[in-house]
Amino acid sequence: MVWNPEGSVVLEVLPPTLKSGLEGLHRRLSRVRRLIENGDFDAVNIPEIHDEENRNDRGHRRHEYSARMQPRELGRRIQDELGIPAIVNHVVSFDPADQFLDWVNETVQGHDIHNLVLVGAPHDRRQWPGPAVGEANQLIRQQFGSSEVCIGNICIPQREDSPISEAVRMEQKVQDGADFFSTQIIFDAADIISLLSDLQVQAPNACGVPLLVSLCPVKRIRQLGFLRYLGVRVPDHLDSLLATVPEAYCLDLSLEILSNIQGTLIDHQQQHQSGPLLGWNIAPVGPIPIDAIEILMDRLPGSIRS
Repeated sequence: MVWNPEGSVVLEVLPPTLKSGLEGLHRRLSRVRRLIENGDFDAVNIPEIHDEENRNDRGHRRHEYSARMQPRELGRRIQDELGIPAIVNHVVSFDPADQFLDWVNETVQGHDIHNLVLVGAPHDRRQWPGPAVGEANQLIRQQFGSSEVCIGNICIPQREDSPISEAVRMEQKVQDGADFFSTQIIFDAADIISLLSDLQVQAPNACGVPLLVSLCPVKRIRQLGFLRYLGVRVPDHLDSLLATVPEAYCLDLSLEILSNIQGTLIDHQQQHQSGPLLGWNIAPVGPIPIDAIEILMDRLPGSIRS
């Protein structure tokens, strides 16, 4: 299905666990159906879940890893049954280039999914058999040209311990074939504003490429530990701020924080009239109630499409 990332609003949805069976799949489809029925979302973004290693000494997980349904299988069901485009994430480093291209062909031709987000290696402490993200971009472009597949890459606005700025990384990925970027979950508008400034100076091509900013509601403070486990940059002041209210009000306060972040970014974009056109990836992690996401969509300043 056709999807345009410019100024888009997408809903991130985890695939159900395999052990939840058909019941888990039907619950997931029912949840997506309710969330998209008001027309707030342009597409559904489906991450690929693997058994992650801890990426932060303050990170922790409370539940053991459980294998999940393939994102493209869920994506095909969402497109066929709910009539909304699916965006499928895929880690490119796990399999050699020929197997990666087999996966792309099966996804595009067999599942009719044409929107992909290519994800790099979990870490660089070992050699991986698969291509780097830039090479994977090139392989798809060589196979499908410039129009049949919409390629997204992940952006980490405040990448730590890297001699190369994120803007320069993005510029190279655009030259390799990326059509848009989706950020890691962010909790500080300053991270995005800094990146936008770097793009203006260092990345003339990436500066015009759509950027989806990922926003994640927080139901309990301990959820921040899992986000840190995944490598999300969680500022220390967020723990302290959420601790100022009883746990029952933590989610409501987090929705207010996200609304303020988005308002700041919209104001910045309107003032500067330059840089990539921002879109939004609403990425609830954990058991976030449906009505909380609906409240967030209502709260986002003016219109989420501003």
